[in-house]
Amino acid sequence: MKIFIVGGGFAGIKAAKQLSKKVSKENEIYLIDKNEYTTMLPNLPELTSGRLKEKDITEKISSLLPRRVKFLKEEITNINLDMNEITTSKTKYTYDYLVMAAGSTTNLYGFNQHLENVNLLDSLEAANNVRERFEGYIRKTENPTLVVSGAGFTGIELACNLYDYAKKQGKKLNVVFVELAKKVLPMLSEKSSSHVMGKLKKLDFKIYTENQIAQFDGENITLKNDEIIKDVFFCWCSGVKSSLKPIGNYASLPDGRIIVDEYLSIPNYKEVYAAGDAAAIKGKDGKFLRRAVTFAEMSGKHAGKNIAAAINNGSKSKFNPIDLGWIIPLYISSIGEAMGVEVRGRKGIFMHYILCGIKNYSFKNFGRELIAAFKYPFTKI
Repeated sequence: MKIFIVGGGFAGIKAAKQLSKKVSKENEIYLIDKNEYTTMLPNLPELTSGRLKEKDITEKISSLLPRRVKFLKEEITNINLDMNEITTSKTKYTYDYLVMAAGSTTNLYGFNQHLENVNLLDSLEAANNVRERFEGYIRKTENPTLVVSGAGFTGIELACNLYDYAKKQGKKLNVVFVELAKKVLPMLSEKSSSHVMGKLKKLDFKIYTENQIAQFDGENITLKNDEIIKDVFFCWCSGVKSSLKPIGNYASLPDGRIIVDEYLSIPNYKEVYAAGDAAAIKGKDGKFLRRAVTFAEMSGKHAGKNIAAAINNGSKSKFNPIDLGWIIPLYISSIGEAMGVEVRGRKGIFMHYILCGIKNYSFKNFGRELIAAFKYPFTKI
């Protein structure tokens, strides 16, 4: 059998490790990714502020894979589920089993105005670009203003990191969030939501709800309510979509995630599994799981386990995800939930870095995460 894994992120690497353990050596295992490295994506905001460096959040994919897994550094141009084919910029492959774990990318929802000046945060390259551009913007601007489209987890973390960087340069950064929804972080309880809003308001962050970017001329922004914000540093964090859209007959969510069954396989293609950000997976409550590192690792491992079961004529098992929680660093505070217990304040920040460190590929990276946690400012807000 030829087993292909598309994507070298959390889900893909976990699937590769599981398959390496569970299937015999006559079965070939390949992992394809356009990059030679994998990135600790939850730490991208810290990269933009310089709190963490590129070397702290990346690792070579080949060094993380079992020896028997062959790594192919190639960019995928097409996947045809009907033909069991993967086409890359170099060649074409045929698979017997496939794990779709290509992750996600920014969803601009059709926005196309002066994209060369719109800053994204969906990859290592994008985070480096934000850092370099923001450093230049802060140096030349007396009254810097950051406008973030999207007041979700990523947008808030990015804004807090850039605010911290500006403060270290002796500048007060004006922060404006533009959110289409009626409420910021609607998934939070009223108590948690109030905590987040209170911390952001103490930092003088301005939040527009039920609003959106109407025009962007490369420097100035006009909102839907006709307000004009001049000379801005503009970041887009309004949502993501799946990185790849394979050819085939399958159901998906509007953001491109492929709907899988309880075994993580695609109903019309039992030899194809989806995991991580590529998969729309239902939890115990019947709702689709949010995108999260924990679910990516769990689903990648489980997909590998079920493919191995199919090859070995064993019984596949249903995927039962466990929600370990989430944490949002808020400059010098935090809000989150760990195993059902609400976490706030500085202890949440340390938990964020510890959890990221545990998942950050190597012991040296774990140590760098802890150092970053202790470098957090202690000023109260």
